[in-house]
Amino acid sequence: MNQRSKGIILAVTTAVMWGIMGIFVRDLSHNQFTNIEISFFRCALAGAAYFIFLLLTKPSALKVNIKGLVICVLYGAVAYSISFVSYSVSVSRIPVGVATVLMFMSPIWVVILGTVMFKEKLQKSKIVTIVICFIGAILVANLIGGGEIKLDAIGILAGIINGIGVALQILLPKFFAKEYDRDTLLVYGFLGAASVLLFGMDFGSVAEHISNTPMTNLIWDLFGIGILCTMVANAACVKSTQYVEASTTSILSALEVVVGTLVGFFIFHEHLTFLQIAGAVIIVVGAIGSEIYQPKKKGKNECIQ
Repeated sequence: MNQRSKGIILAVTTAVMWGIMGIFVRDLSHNQFTNIEISFFRCALAGAAYFIFLLLTKPSALKVNIKGLVICVLYGAVAYSISFVSYSVSVSRIPVGVATVLMFMSPIWVVILGTVMFKEKLQKSKIVTIVICFIGAILVANLIGGGEIKLDAIGILAGIINGIGVALQILLPKFFAKEYDRDTLLVYGFLGAASVLLFGMDFGSVAEHISNTPMTNLIWDLFGIGILCTMVANAACVKSTQYVEASTTSILSALEVVVGTLVGFFIFHEHLTFLQIAGAVIIVVGAIGSEIYQPKKKGKNECIQ
């Protein structure tokens, strides 16, 4: 398997894991867990599990100086804490499909911030791909097809903030790649985010929510949001930028819209129209097609290895 294929598989894995996250978030919300509590468990469980994983497989990644630790904590606080809380607020106030579309605005933020941080020049083909995928995302969200959609200003704002946070999750590891290992940023970023969120926790309420939730549901939901949709998803996202461009990773994240919409339809019985199906097809063709039919480039990959 070549480097590019590896990066694409990692990016698609990220999209699928993020797309199914609404299942676990909604169930925890149904059992009265707050958005901050859900976000704390995401970061704490992902950080603890990844720490143990690296301790056994790559202990060198756990070594970091004070400056690096501060950078990692700030990375976690900005890219994860704010993003995770925003996502939880978003899916609790607006349909999963719409929340996922707003998250997919991250490729746009990646382009804007990437030009500032790395002076990147985006190819015209990728601009076209982003536009195509965004049109598909609008159709999937049923924003122009009518239907019974209840939108909420706070939910929409939270979704936009989440999209910016996702872009920073992709860009910041690349920005610090020459100084710090991506695994180091991830593990201490998760733990740093959990430390920040700790200040918003009411442990009396948490204990009550845990006792009132069926144990099987609780274990499954925490495993889902902490391990599958956070540790696995975010590790795959960050590592994909080691093999492909940040813009490629963000474009392939458009597949999350498709997965999120299917989750909304099959699990939450949200309405799915012909236009939404057409939008899903457009996204798949735009995201995957742009990579399959991309002409081979001479020279080294743009990504930082």
